[in-house]
Amino acid sequence: MRKRLLIAEDDRALLQMLTWEFEDMGYLVTPASCCREAVQASADIHFDLALLDFDLPDGVGIELMDRLHRQWPELPVVLYSGRATAEDTAHALQRGACRFVCKPVASRALHDIFERLLPCP
Repeated sequence: MRKRLLIAEDDRALLQMLTWEFEDMGYLVTPASCCREAVQASADIHFDLALLDFDLPDGVGIELMDRLHRQWPELPVVLYSGRATAEDTAHALQRGACRFVCKPVASRALHDIFERLLPCP
């Protein structure tokens, strides 16, 4: 069964690339370029996991993660950023992120993380 992946990323080129790459790996991807789009998508779809950029134009990835966790408490969330500090990382992990990854990161490395987070079918 294909896993549903929410990707929230404000860099449209990166979002498109990640969408294509994860679709090629077999995921059903829902792209979102901001928190609002991600929240709207989560109203209709139960995701198996989420990849959230730390800095989004209308909010912070941790706050988005909190909103998603209110609806889906068991949702595995991976936060990633190119500018986060060690304190941001620690805070995200304390608040419930499964992993915090620094950009740039290869989609294959993210897939390996996802495989460890998701239960076997």
